[in-house]
Amino acid sequence: MSLTAVAIDFQGPGRNSTVSFEESFEGSSDRAVWTVVCKVNGETKGTGTASTKAEAKDLASRQAYEALGLNTA
Repeated sequence: MSLTAVAIDFQGPGRNSTVSFEESFEGSSDRAVWTVVCKVNGETKGTGTASTKAEAKDLASRQAYEALGLNTA
């Protein structure tokens, strides 16, 4: 599932959910560890940590889907 799919699902027609992401990293730029928090309507629903920002967002999105009881396949 991509970040785009999460945004479409939560912000699509007939839905009033707001999805936001908070991004941070630790370490030097060549060895950064990214942490991304996915919030739905201001409530944290997923957190992902990875060596790339994209992967961390994907992990956070998947965790949010699962927390909301949605299928991540």
